[in-house]
Amino acid sequence: MTPARFLISLSDRNYRWLWTAMWFWYSARWMELVVLAYMVLVITDSPAIVGSVTFVRLILVMSGPLLGLVADLINRYKMIFVIQLINLLCMLTMLVSSLTNVINLPLIYIIAGIMGLGYAADYAARRPFVADLVTKDKLTNAVSIDTIAQMGSKVAGPLLAGLVLSQWGTTGSYLIISLMYLAGILVFVPVNSTSNKSQTGISASALWQGIQLVAKHNILRSTILLVVLMNLFIFPFMTLLPTFARDVLFIDEGRLGILAAADGIGAVIGTSIVAYRSTLIKSHGKWFAYSVAIAPLCVALFAISNDYTLSFVALIFMGICLGIYTTMEFTLILLHTEENARGRAMGILTMAIGNIAIGWLIGGLLAEIYGPQVAVLVMSAIGFVAIWIILLTCPDLWKPTRVHFEGRL
Repeated sequence: MTPARFLISLSDRNYRWLWTAMWFWYSARWMELVVLAYMVLVITDSPAIVGSVTFVRLILVMSGPLLGLVADLINRYKMIFVIQLINLLCMLTMLVSSLTNVINLPLIYIIAGIMGLGYAADYAARRPFVADLVTKDKLTNAVSIDTIAQMGSKVAGPLLAGLVLSQWGTTGSYLIISLMYLAGILVFVPVNSTSNKSQTGISASALWQGIQLVAKHNILRSTILLVVLMNLFIFPFMTLLPTFARDVLFIDEGRLGILAAADGIGAVIGTSIVAYRSTLIKSHGKWFAYSVAIAPLCVALFAISNDYTLSFVALIFMGICLGIYTTMEFTLILLHTEENARGRAMGILTMAIGNIAIGWLIGGLLAEIYGPQVAVLVMSAIGFVAIWIILLTCPDLWKPTRVHFEGRL
C-alpha cells in the first residue's frame, strides 16, 4: 500500500484542516490532564483527591446522550467551535489563577466540571462530523488517522507537560495549553461542512429512540458494554501515573512525562497499522475484540513492575491495543448507525467512556488504602474476566463486517 493510500482521507481539504486542528486540541487536552493531576497531587498529597477531581471532570460525560441529540439537531461545526472556545477560556482562567497564586480546590473542581461537559459535547459532535466530511469508503481510514492525531498528541502532550512543569511550573504549562487551544481554533476556521440534521427535535422520545437503536443492535450493544468495562477497570491506571512515578518507580517529572507518553507511542503504532490496512479489514469487530482482550494483560504487567524500563515497555504494548481499540470503537458505531442518529449513538458511547470517572475514583481510593500496584492489578483482573464474558456471548463481533441499520430513526 502506498503512502498516499495510507493517508487517503487527508485528500479531503476540509478533513485536513480538521485533522490539523485536532492535533492542537488533543495535545492541549493530554498536557492539561497530566498538569492537573500533578498539581492536585502536589497541593493535597492525596491520590484519592486526584481521583475525585478527575471524577468530577468526567461525571458530566454521562450527559453524552443528550448532547448527542443536540449534535444531531444543530450545525456540528458551530458546536465544535463554541466548545473549543470555552476550553480556551477555562485554560486562560487557570493561567491567571496560577499567575496570581489563587488556585484552590473549589476552582479546580469547577474548571474540571466545565471541561468534562465540553469533552462530552465535543465527542458527541466531532466524531459524527468526521463522517460528514468523508465518504463511507474512507471512514475507517479517517477514524484511524484521527486516532493517530489523538494518540500522537498523547505522546507530545505528556512529554511537553513534563518538560514545561520541570522548567516553568503550572503557570508556564497553562500558558502553553492556552496557546494550543487558540491555534486549533484558528486552524479550524476554514473548515466547511454541509452536514444533514435530524428532524426529530429535542425530546425524550427522540433520546429514547437513540438508546433503543443501540440496545437492539448486537454489535452496537456489545461495543458499548466493552467500552464501559475498559473505562471502568482498565484505563483508570492513567490517572495514577504520578503516584507510580513518585512511590513505585521513584522518578522525576521529566521521566514521568516520558512514561506518560509510552502508551501514546504504542497507540500511534496501533492506529498506523489500522490506517495502513484500512481498506483490507474484513472484520472490524474482530480487531476490536483482540484489542480489549489483550490490553488488561499489559496493564497487569505494568502494575507489578518496579522497573522503569519494563513499565515503559508494558505501556507501549498497552498503547498498541489502545490505538486499535479507539479506532474500532468509533468505526463500529459510525458504520452501524444512520447519519441522522450518529450524534445520539456517539453520545451513548461518550457516556460509556464517562465510566472512567467512576474507575478513577475507585482506583484513587484503592491506591490510597492498598497502594497503586495492588489497586491497578485488582482492577485489571476484574476487567479481564468481565471482558471475556462479553466476548464469548457476542459471536457477531468476530464475524466479517456487514453494514446494516436496525431501527431507522
